[in-house]
Amino acid sequence: MQFLTGGGIMGARIQAFDWSASPLGSPETWPPSLRVTLSNMLRSKMPTYLLWGQQLITFHNDACLPLRGLRAEALGQPLPRVWAEIWDVAAPLVTQARRGEAAYVQDVPVWIVQRKGYPEETWWNASFSPVMAETGDVGGVLIIIHETTERVFGEQRLRFLVDLSTRLRGIPDARGVMDTAAEMLGRHLKASRVGYAEFSKAGTSFTVERDWTEGPTPTFAGQYRVSDFGPLIESELQAGHTIRIDDALTDARTEEVNTAAESLHTGKRASIIAPLIRDGRLVASLFVHQAEPCHWRDDEVTLAQEVAERTWTSVLRARAETNLRESEARFRQFAEHSTDMLWIMNAETLQMEYVSPAFERVWGWSPEIFRHRDQWAETLHPDDRERALQATDRVLRGDTVVEEYRIVRPDGSMRHIHATGFPIFDEDQKIRRIAGIAKDITQHDGSTVYVVDSNEVSQRDLCLLLQGASYEVKTFASAQSFLDVAPVLVPGCVVLDIRNPEAGGLTIPRELKARRAGLPVIVIGEARGDVAVGVQAMKAGAVDFLDVPYRSEQLLDALASAQAAIRERAERDQATERVKALIAALPPREREVLDGLLAGGTNKTIARELGLSPRTVEAHRARIMERLSAQSLPELVQIAVVAGLQPKLQDRRG
Repeated sequence: MQFLTGGGIMGARIQAFDWSASPLGSPETWPPSLRVTLSNMLRSKMPTYLLWGQQLITFHNDACLPLRGLRAEALGQPLPRVWAEIWDVAAPLVTQARRGEAAYVQDVPVWIVQRKGYPEETWWNASFSPVMAETGDVGGVLIIIHETTERVFGEQRLRFLVDLSTRLRGIPDARGVMDTAAEMLGRHLKASRVGYAEFSKAGTSFTVERDWTEGPTPTFAGQYRVSDFGPLIESELQAGHTIRIDDALTDARTEEVNTAAESLHTGKRASIIAPLIRDGRLVASLFVHQAEPCHWRDDEVTLAQEVAERTWTSVLRARAETNLRESEARFRQFAEHSTDMLWIMNAETLQMEYVSPAFERVWGWSPEIFRHRDQWAETLHPDDRERALQATDRVLRGDTVVEEYRIVRPDGSMRHIHATGFPIFDEDQKIRRIAGIAKDITQHDGSTVYVVDSNEVSQRDLCLLLQGASYEVKTFASAQSFLDVAPVLVPGCVVLDIRNPEAGGLTIPRELKARRAGLPVIVIGEARGDVAVGVQAMKAGAVDFLDVPYRSEQLLDALASAQAAIRERAERDQATERVKALIAALPPREREVLDGLLAGGTNKTIARELGLSPRTVEAHRARIMERLSAQSLPELVQIAVVAGLQPKLQDRRG
């Protein structure tokens, strides 16, 4: 057999093989086509099989030896016997080649049992080519094979990781991230159970909140001590080593009686445990369980490690986002019920990103139109504008600034604001936003008195009297000078002496009455016994009239009465704002029930309209009355009306 020289191990075996019982007969009788093809095949580095004759007698080269494993000897045997477990896959391709038609297949899945002693899922490319004999017929089939298992599993792993990342990216909560990852990995690996364990700070115990299971596999949810799983497993986890157990009954780390029994009882005969170490501490682990023994592939262990890392990163991201959402929700809840105005501004565009509802109450403008610093600047009192804008510039440079300024409301009234502004830094310590708190510190107790009197002597006497009674006094020499600034004055009493022409007669009370300003006017004049003068003053809008000469006590009593009215109005306004805030904070369903009550509905009719039971409506009604401190339905309606809600009568027949 000189043609087999250089044929390697298989060439030597072919020469030593007893061919006397073979259908091919002695090698000396083999046709040249078989000899040439066999010689070329034996020198090939690609795993190659040659089948010859009707019986498909098998030859193969040295490159096929590593693939043989525990298989029986293939040399000289019919291929259907050698490839019994995959013959159903190979038979159609061999038949096609024997008809003279070459065939090529890619990434064909084949379960192989014999190679390593346990079932393997493998993937192959294969070429089936006819070998022509001297007669012109097909004498044999040349099969060149190439295993692609590693590449196929690698591509599957990458596709899985891409799909996992895509799925996790849209999940907002940490629990959902872990559940999704566990189910996807479990189905991909055809596992019995997959889940996440979170370890205590000391690393001595862990908790599994819930896991993904297949079929009848029980959940592993619960709290456990790490020491219960044996010292070897505990030490590997603490060291951050991924644990791979093919069979808990034979693995040295789990063969101890109690540990092995626990593995059988909890359905984890085979396991992969991928620990997660953060800042030198064991914080969590991903576990994959199989109820039966399993020979884990290296790529499966690698995939479990990658899923553990990627998922935990998504878990931390989701928890951070959840904390941020909850923090923002708490901030908005606080801001929406705060009597102070809170705001956040983009440091680059100077656009307002958030303005709390208190802005409308204090500024008198809708928050929707308050979108830029320039719009805020337009509300500032002209005398305070430059100073307030400079304070904002300091905040943009990184300072925390406390400032007081005045604003002018749409109705012309003025408010005094105590404001604190501060920068908001990002993770790079750059100012991306600035924010602030604006508090209305305008005095509403009526302790300010505006004296309008052109006579310096009487004006000085009035000031001494009023200041001695602890009033803050501001003086004006004419009606016009007072009316020019009246819109920006804080609520207080006006003492008007109409004895001089500069006082403008009763112009001031008439104007303030028309504007509905909170500035009650006390008129001082000379009636000389004519009651009509006082009547005219009262009709013009004055709250009192003092005829000269008058006693000091009369003026102080009149001021005390007017001041009490101002305080009462302020308290009423505060109470109204409080009720508005309480109503605004009602849950949607309770607000619907309140609207139904204001419309005259009964528990029964409201329940029918809202699709609830009368008992549920009754429970909502009780909570509403408790929140609004109402003792009866009429009182509840009165409170709601004070807050600006109007009853809407509806047809409730039937």
